[in-house]
Amino acid sequence: MERLARIEGERIGNRLILRVPVSFRKHRGRKEIHAAGAGPVIAKPDHALLKAVARAHRWRALLDSGKFETVRHLARAERISETYLARVVRMTLLSPKLVEAVLTGNPPAGLSLKTALEPFPLDWSEQDAWFA
Repeated sequence: MERLARIEGERIGNRLILRVPVSFRKHRGRKEIHAAGAGPVIAKPDHALLKAVARAHRWRALLDSGKFETVRHLARAERISETYLARVVRMTLLSPKLVEAVLTGNPPAGLSLKTALEPFPLDWSEQDAWFA
């Protein structure tokens, strides 16, 4: 399998901006996410987890941009509970290695939507052991 393009990180103040090179393609009537430079994906991705990670980054961007002042305002606009939105947004704190594993359909056995919505360590090196 070819080597995947690297996830790039950039620190701006107290924020870490991650850039993940992916493309969206239609296949058999469904949209698929493909990592740049990756060969054919053999593993079956966890679509619920993948969707949650994408939503988390979208919602974080909406909050950071100031389009919504609070989680409460965003939750009302999205018509979901505040607590669910807050738990999903916390997934933006997953390490780039884990995000890449989710995108390629190879997350560690302990990483699922259920476990990602529970409190987890913020330190990236601790996350590897936590979700192993």
